Amino acid sequence: MKIPRSFAALGIIFTRGVSAVTVAEVRGNRYLSPFSGKSFTNLTGVVTFIGFYTSLRSLEPDDDESTGESIGILGYGFGLNSAVGDIVTLDGSIWDDRPWKVFLPTTSIVDPYNVRLVSRGNPVKPVILGRATSGIIGNKDMRPPTEQYNKLDQGNVFGVPNNVASVSRFNLHLEPRKYGMDFFQSLCAELVTIRNPTALGRRAKDNALNSGLHLWVYGNWPVTGNNSRGGLTVTDGDANPETLILFAPVDGTENPNTTRLGDSLTDITGVIEYISSFGLYYLRPSTAPKVKSSRSPSLPPPSAIRSDGRCSALSVAEYNLEDWAPNNSRIPIFVDHIATYLGNPSIVFLQGIQDSSGPTDDGTVDANLTLSQLTQALEEQTGIPYDFIDINPPDNNDGVERGHNIRNAYIFNPSKVRLHHPNPGNSSVITCVLPGPSLRFNPGRIDAPPVFEYCRKPLVAHWEMVHDEGATFFTVNVQFKHKDALSTLQSDPRPPGNPWINDRIAQANVTGSCHRPNPGTRQKRRHHSGR
Repeated sequence: MKIPRSFAALGIIFTRGVSAVTVAEVRGNRYLSPFSGKSFTNLTGVVTFIGFYTSLRSLEPDDDESTGESIGILGYGFGLNSAVGDIVTLDGSIWDDRPWKVFLPTTSIVDPYNVRLVSRGNPVKPVILGRATSGIIGNKDMRPPTEQYNKLDQGNVFGVPNNVASVSRFNLHLEPRKYGMDFFQSLCAELVTIRNPTALGRRAKDNALNSGLHLWVYGNWPVTGNNSRGGLTVTDGDANPETLILFAPVDGTENPNTTRLGDSLTDITGVIEYISSFGLYYLRPSTAPKVKSSRSPSLPPPSAIRSDGRCSALSVAEYNLEDWAPNNSRIPIFVDHIATYLGNPSIVFLQGIQDSSGPTDDGTVDANLTLSQLTQALEEQTGIPYDFIDINPPDNNDGVERGHNIRNAYIFNPSKVRLHHPNPGNSSVITCVLPGPSLRFNPGRIDAPPVFEYCRKPLVAHWEMVHDEGATFFTVNVQFKHKDALSTLQSDPRPPGNPWINDRIAQANVTGSCHRPNPGTRQKRRHHSGR
């Protein structure tokens, strides 16, 4: 048996297999193929798609929803010499590809040889997702499950403790009607059509991977968590596994990059893949969809909450400005969001604020220029002379990137609220709650043990209402360590791994114990925290 050099170099040895198998038998009804590492002969199918790999669909479909009826063929020469509609019989070997151990294995045919063309020009129809199918790949329900990703998640894809089981280790029997990952796993390499898709979120184009712009969609099938904008709301027990993300189309067109949440798109036809470099099930389209109709207005209605200077009508907002530095071109956008859509809150919890020299590592630690540019722009548009407060971190102590010195801050409307007995702290002293209650330093940073190393430190403030005598309240502006999971929602560890969860819990405990007020006080107060 011939073994290509690329696979031999990886130490993959294929054992002797069997003759005259079907695609369903090769794919099996689990995540790992029962033929993994084995060779086979006389497998017959029809070519349905030619892209990164060539898709081969069975001519003998069964009615078992847990088995796949299509399989990908890795082999540049095979794709060059094939055309959609070809029926071929071939010999080859099965490989469960898993270049990134944290992601799922994908079953493919490698080293196809002794390829015999049976006929050309045969009709190829895609499977319509969202409806029952018969004849094409057997009698199967093509409606994706709407709530659970995987049986090993124990009902909550965001559950803790996480990473206590793995798909590859347990290799459970697929249950496509119950679990979203099982559903799409059973359809890997299958040619499908999504009718009347709705656009959800999109991620930026990844030039490094030449992957184009990725766009999440759902089709004309039952979904859960619908919201007024046409999106799907994620909850702890429902992470919307019925959605699918589009990869770069094979014809070189690009997925639309101007979609709004809830936009209606033209039908999409392509092949379902599990792409290990991203750890997600994708649909690789033949060509990019177009926007049929767009949501209007482009953004939800502005907030109707308005402050009147009293605790009974106090508006606060949180905004992560994502490494905001002076002279940022996004100033008009942020100002419009704060002034128009957030309705000029009395206080805005800001996060992601760089020092006045931005990313330059020159010893600058203050953010006066950074924050004043924002407040001046707000005043020009709204007439409100927003003020700001923050505490400078030690140089190169907060934020992973050197020179950025990122911190949390507040901007506030001084005609509505003001600091109660201002007594600012600094980065070398910590604040705490004193009897009264009051703060030792106002504003001040809380105790920052190792769990906050290189993170933005929580900023605590004690406020009073301008038009509500005696009414005070505390706020804690905290940005916990980013989740940055080493796995995705559709990865091998279940529930999906989150390496920083213990740090986040520790940060929450530190923050909560620090700003808890004296329970014996009778003073009127409110508590707000931005996360």
